[in-house]
Amino acid sequence: MSIELAKFLTSWYGSPDTPSSPLPGECDWLPKPLKEWHRLSTQWSQPLMGVKRMLAPEEVKVEAGKAVFMEDSTGDWQWAFDAEKPSVVYDAEICEEWEPTTEGLPLFLVHSAVHEAIFNARELYWCTQVEENLLAEILEPLTEVAFGEWRWPAPGYRIFMNENILADVAPAGGRAAREKRLGYVQVKVASIDPVYLAYLDDISTVAWRKSSS
Repeated sequence: MSIELAKFLTSWYGSPDTPSSPLPGECDWLPKPLKEWHRLSTQWSQPLMGVKRMLAPEEVKVEAGKAVFMEDSTGDWQWAFDAEKPSVVYDAEICEEWEPTTEGLPLFLVHSAVHEAIFNARELYWCTQVEENLLAEILEPLTEVAFGEWRWPAPGYRIFMNENILADVAPAGGRAAREKRLGYVQVKVASIDPVYLAYLDDISTVAWRKSSS
């Protein structure tokens, strides 16, 4: 499944409602996909980032061959592109060694946008303990997106979607920190309209929590 970023953002957040803002001249050195992201993101008054923070273009600086362009909401995890090969993305927890991600910069930025859209959704169902044997029914109308593996927030996250629904699935946590509960997963299912999530109410064995905005 191929996702065109501008089309995806429009389908999820509606038509752009603000003019595109030009980047400062001193930011011309940034990779084209990153510049395009910043130009696109200025066209919506609604913030497109919440779980992570994209650094402003003028904040991106090269240090030791890497240029940090994004961090998580706590600042404990960072993403950077390689100054010599800007299509290569690295990630690292603070004070840990950089490791290359499995995605080049263009796909990484799309992956990030889709991930954020789930958390920004107008309608969201989620459950932290779902029996794995119920996944087929939950995900029946969706197709898995062939994104690469991320180490943050934890390995094992998968994203599914169709035209109206986004979902992510991850290993369920156990009682101890970083422990996984075998046979269970955590699931978030999001949409812009509650009508598309109504089928989940028929899966009565899942204790769904819901939010609407």
